[in-house]
Amino acid sequence: MSNNFSRSTDTTQLEDPELIDLTTITGSFKRHWLVLLGCIIIALIVAVVLKFSIAPQWEASATIQIGQLPINPTTLIEPTAQAAERFKQRQLQDRALAAVGLPLNEDSDERTRLFRKTLKAIPGKNTDFVDLSVVGLSQADAKNNLNSAVQALISAHNVRLAPMVKNLNDRIEVNTSAMLQATTEKARLEASLKNATNTPSGARFEPSVVAISALTKQDDLIRGLTNEQSVLIDLHTKTDSFPTMLVDAIFVPAKPYFPKLSIFLTIGLILGAIAGMAIALFLDRDHRKTSP
Repeated sequence: MSNNFSRSTDTTQLEDPELIDLTTITGSFKRHWLVLLGCIIIALIVAVVLKFSIAPQWEASATIQIGQLPINPTTLIEPTAQAAERFKQRQLQDRALAAVGLPLNEDSDERTRLFRKTLKAIPGKNTDFVDLSVVGLSQADAKNNLNSAVQALISAHNVRLAPMVKNLNDRIEVNTSAMLQATTEKARLEASLKNATNTPSGARFEPSVVAISALTKQDDLIRGLTNEQSVLIDLHTKTDSFPTMLVDAIFVPAKPYFPKLSIFLTIGLILGAIAGMAIALFLDRDHRKTSP
């Protein structure tokens, strides 16, 4: 049994030099700290060079409010989630790109490619708002690109609203005409009754029951037309007051959205440290094998 224990101990001692423990790794880093430091410095320099070699990009952001249809109860022109999805459609993007004079083929122009790639819309939860953002190669490009996308959506909503607004205007026109006729007829009936009471025979007879009944019906008709007119005008006002629109001005920060020096330096530091540690361990491989 003692022989078996001795053989096991000897085997473990023989294998120990091949194991890379924390102490060995730390020792390698200490012996080759100049290599580790050099790799980190080189990586940071490369990161800075890369940062300034990449064209800066600015991000524009805005919030839009989806308009309302001229109907009761209050209904949005389209749900916010559907409006957000509309910004992914090529048709809307093409309309926005054409508005700012950019080619539609993203393979021929970097600005077009960047527009299609970065245009994003996030619908608000339980609200009629949609948050938008897009990236451009300058502050002006980012702002103009986002504004053109917003206007493209507004145009699409106006096209959808047009027949409903026309129908509403026609109904208001018919109501106004009917109201004019009803008030004219009421005035005629009132004048007839007044003239009847002023005649010698009118002094001996009560006003005609038929005429009074007709006047009452005209009052009911005018009341109904007035209520209808109020509803129609309210719907028209709602459409005019709550169209699809920008809630606030488009915001573009003064500093570029990308690239950020802090991110590049962090990545350079990590990659430089990893490369330095790998080289230190590689250079120290013979030392680990020969160490007792």
